This record gives sequence, structure tokens and C-alpha cells, in this order.
Amino acid sequence: MNTTKRRNRIIQLCLTIGAVVWIIPVISAIQVSFQNGGMKNYTDVFATKINDILILPKMISNSFAVTGGTIFIVMVSSTLAAYAFSKLEFRGSKVFFVLLLSCYAIPMLCTLIPNSLLIKALGLRGSYLSMILLLATANIPLAILIFKGNFDSVSSSYLEAARMDGCTDFKGFLYIILPMSKPAIVNVLVVLFIQVWNDFQIPLVFSTNPEKYTLTLAPTFFGLTQNRLDLPHLYASIVIIAIPVVVFYIIMQDKIVEGMSIGGLKE
Repeated sequence: MNTTKRRNRIIQLCLTIGAVVWIIPVISAIQVSFQNGGMKNYTDVFATKINDILILPKMISNSFAVTGGTIFIVMVSSTLAAYAFSKLEFRGSKVFFVLLLSCYAIPMLCTLIPNSLLIKALGLRGSYLSMILLLATANIPLAILIFKGNFDSVSSSYLEAARMDGCTDFKGFLYIILPMSKPAIVNVLVVLFIQVWNDFQIPLVFSTNPEKYTLTLAPTFFGLTQNRLDLPHLYASIVIIAIPVVVFYIIMQDKIVEGMSIGGLKE
């Protein structure tokens, strides 16, 4: 018993040290954002205009539009593809699955030039759709991998029983597989939101108009494009970027625990 308590205390100490190391930069960023003006730094950031448009609220709405569109495409396409790879038999499924996963090993930076040429040829450069499509294709392989692993753990006997009652493959996917895969759905949602919301590379290259900038470009805008290094306003924009991610994770945290309890009843 003493050994167990000692081990638990060591684990708690390590976690506490890790939390302190992680929280120090966050506290420092918040402190700097309030220097030389306090809350006025935040109001100044929100009041900044470009072409008579409040640029930061516009960036926030752009981020939600791009993130929401990307998540929708990824969730629909990846769940359907994972279901096909996991529960349906077709020729070349293993080969296609390996090829699909190999795409995830290619860095997005290596595809910027061909993607730029493709987006230009389609006439989508500078649009929301260009960023949504590129971010979706970059995240679909990982989502398929997570969903397939979860779908594989669902017993096929449920689907066989449903087919005997006249249930189609799509209804089996919709009413059996998805409700029993809530942990995977929640986890993919959290991962997607964080990755897409924090993506800097795609909006930087493909949003040619400042009015199409996403929120991740706010530090670059307030720190560099104003021809001055204003740390309080720069860090105020950084804090604003982090708030939606933290709030989203707090909201989804209970869903993760709830989904895990449901996911334990698959067999």
C-alpha cells in the first residue's frame, strides 16, 4: 500500500511540474497583453479597421467559417470511408487504405506549389473554399485511421442481425456504427478543431485578401504589418486566438468521458 501511495505521489508531482512548466508561458503572455494600457489593449485590437471593416471580428468569423466547413467535410467523408474500409469487403481495400494513410506522411509544405497551381486553375484562390478544401484533405487520412480503428472494435454481429431484419448498409452505419462510436467522434472533433483553428500555413498562403484572414494571422498582422513591434497588442491577439480552443475543449471534455462510457458497451 505504501508503494502504491508513493508511486501516486510521484506521478502527481511529475504532473504538477509539467502543468507549472506549461502554464508559465500562458501567464506571461496574459501579463504582457495587459501592459501599458490594460483592457484598452484588447479594445484597441478589436477596434482596428481595414477598409472600414473591424479586422479582428472579421478574422474570428473567418476562422469559424473555415473551421466549421473543414470539420463538416472531414467528418462526413472520413466516417463513410472508414466504414467502407472496416465493414465492407471490396477488392483492393487494403491497398487503398495504405495509400490513403501514406498521404498523411507527406508534409503540407511539400504540396504548396501543386496545390497553389490547382487552386489557381480552379479559380478558387483567395476564397474560403480553397482553405477549407486544402485543410480537409490534409486531415482526412488521420480521421479515417481513428474511425477505422474504432469501427473495427464494433462487433459485426450487430450489422449481421440488422441485415437479417432488412437494414441496409447505410442504415447500419447511421443507426448502429455511429452511435456506438461516440468516443472516436468526439476525439476527432477535438483534434480537428484544434488543428484547423491553429493552422497558420494554409491561410497565410491562400488568403490573399486581408478580409479573408483567419484569426491565426492576427499576431502577424498586429506585430509586423503595422510597421512596429507592439508587444501588448501582439500578445492580446495571441490570447484571443487561444480562448475559443480552450472553451471548446472544456465543453467537449465531459462529452469525451460520456462517450467513453458508452463506447465500453460494444461487445
